[in-house]
Amino acid sequence: MTQDDYMLILGSNVYADQAYTVSYQTDKNTGDKTHLFTLENCDGNLILTTEIRDKNSELIAKIDRNEFTQINEKFEVQGEIEKGNGLILTEKENGDVVFNVKITEDGYIAVSGIYYIGGKKIHITDRKVEINDTPRQTVNGVNVHDTFFVGNYDITLTDDGLKF
Repeated sequence: MTQDDYMLILGSNVYADQAYTVSYQTDKNTGDKTHLFTLENCDGNLILTTEIRDKNSELIAKIDRNEFTQINEKFEVQGEIEKGNGLILTEKENGDVVFNVKITEDGYIAVSGIYYIGGKKIHITDRKVEINDTPRQTVNGVNVHDTFFVGNYDITLTDDGLKF
């Protein structure tokens, strides 16, 4: 698998595209969304853009096309996306991992992180997607696990499940 072929593992599902944009639908009626992260397979590299906030919605750090900017000194970043354990953001005081993006041993992109948006806790790993500790891995009411999606680069997490 070449770097141009990286696929995203998100909540035990696999997505095959050149770019992945993951958002959270903040308003069901208007369809308003908040960007969580974007990953791009670009010129042989993985490019990440995201903002990471704490439970009080205070900005901890941001990454704009792999350029890391640390906002809160209570957190630290280590590594690089395509090496070893990937890029890891941890809380200095207790060592808790807040965000991690890496290439797995079998060549997939795995994103783990906790996002806080509008009083909601969104927990994403390569095995689950939870909103306020409730699993949200359904599409049109059907529970999806270990499913392969192609052509769904715009992934929206909602309080009712996934939306493409």
